[in-house]
Amino acid sequence: MPHLAKDSSDKREYYRWQYAHEIVRLAEEKKKAIAIERLDIKDKGRRGDFSGRKVRRIRHSFSYRSIIEKIKVLAKRKGIQVIEVNPAYTSIIGMLKYAPQYMISKDVAAAYVIARRGLGLKEQIPEGYMAILKELDIDELEEIKEHVKKTVKNKQLKKRQLKEIEKMIKLIQSLGSEPGKASRPLGGTSFGAGSGSYNLWRVLKVAVVTPLSPEKVLRDISVLKRVIFSGQVGRPG
Repeated sequence: MPHLAKDSSDKREYYRWQYAHEIVRLAEEKKKAIAIERLDIKDKGRRGDFSGRKVRRIRHSFSYRSIIEKIKVLAKRKGIQVIEVNPAYTSIIGMLKYAPQYMISKDVAAAYVIARRGLGLKEQIPEGYMAILKELDIDELEEIKEHVKKTVKNKQLKKRQLKEIEKMIKLIQSLGSEPGKASRPLGGTSFGAGSGSYNLWRVLKVAVVTPLSPEKVLRDISVLKRVIFSGQVGRPG
């Protein structure tokens, strides 16, 4: 939606209404409900300065919220149900599970997860990923951490990745601190929408994506297709 970032305020408002009308029109035509993320956008005064990429993200967030509100208004007029779902980890789940299987973009895959939540469906972790989780231990995460330290040149990216790896190490340690707790979530493939299942997706992102592409965003999602079915991922050397 480039118009929402570049054009004047009046034009952006016009395009928001246009996008909202088109979405509601499609829902009416297909006789479907509309599933959207339940957004919690903080007051912009708490977001620090307004420069560079930060201001673009803020503008996009508020444009997105505005479109959502317009969709709700138009859908109500047409008698179309709007289902708001928890947005947690839709991007991670979409990238890891659906983008490689259906060869779709990460954004479309995230939308697919949102739609499934709107239908009340729960996500299952594929068997290949479960095999990785069952074998994953702190030593492997420490290896990934050392790999990031050696290969990632961008200091901010390195700091962010190391922080996430440390969180996953502490998570695994906490699972192992209570008898039987670690084996229960890692021993099955069916998970609900609770925070425990979300944590496992976060662990997977660190264990699978970071070794494959530590320095930049993973563009070639097709490499994950092999991982899903084989349960094997290239480890840092």
